[in-house]
Amino acid sequence: MKALAVCVFFSLVFAAFAAAGPQKIAFVRGDNIWIANNDGTAAKKIAVGSEPSISLAGTQVAFNTTPTSVYGSQAKGASDPDTHIAIVDLGSGKVTKLKDIPRKCSDPVISPDGTWIILSVARDYFFDLDIARMDATGFKVIKEGTEVGHPMYYSPCWTPDCRSILCHNTKSICRLGLDGAVLAQWDIRKIAPDGLTGSISVSPDGNRLLVSQEYRKNSEAPPPSLWLFDLNSQQSRRLVTPKELSVNGGCWLDKDHILFQSGTAGESDRPGIYRMSLDGKDLKRLIKNGSGPTVSAP
Repeated sequence: MKALAVCVFFSLVFAAFAAAGPQKIAFVRGDNIWIANNDGTAAKKIAVGSEPSISLAGTQVAFNTTPTSVYGSQAKGASDPDTHIAIVDLGSGKVTKLKDIPRKCSDPVISPDGTWIILSVARDYFFDLDIARMDATGFKVIKEGTEVGHPMYYSPCWTPDCRSILCHNTKSICRLGLDGAVLAQWDIRKIAPDGLTGSISVSPDGNRLLVSQEYRKNSEAPPPSLWLFDLNSQQSRRLVTPKELSVNGGCWLDKDHILFQSGTAGESDRPGIYRMSLDGKDLKRLIKNGSGPTVSAP
């Protein structure tokens, strides 16, 4: 019965995706949230903000209402702004700010079924990992932050069944239950030998992770790279990416292709979004001067 229920659930989810229309990419350009077709065409500005997360159905985008340039000024000593999560309905263009969850929240990620979001919330000098429904009800703290000024977990993403979350704590990639229990964890250095400073993204079937190891200018960090980690075999391999591109911020486009954010030498402040197949071929820049891509279901 449990297997039948799971099959019915995924059948309903996939049917919703199929009815939602063509695959879309949500991304940041300047201080605005944009969407485009999965080939980079028909780019359209939809809101002011940062950190977009498009639903798999391609009907809504959650985002941080504070634009990227304000975060830049914060780094230079500006006061902390109040930040909110907002939802834009792509059909009507209506933007709804979720005012009933705590302020100073960021990094929203919509669940595969489109009903929940993960978010980070500043609590005094700590950053908690929380979830809430898309209408701001059901707010719940999953993990309380324990280190001043830094999140306990980074780059959270949902597993396809919406029952757990994958994230990392700079040392390990972890699977967390929605009650905060650590269900599994993997040593990052056994996946990406030089360690991880970037993001993780789970494949559409939930069996593989795309792990980005980012380059930090004027540091002794290793060259940027993307790694593929198979959760079943526990094996990882480095994806072949052009040496001239500073690769980071990878996410899945479909089961055989990924997107990543990058720039070339002298162009690091104007990144582009590239598509590439897992074998390193079929490389193409889809979006110029864009960053932070997320995608709806294929």
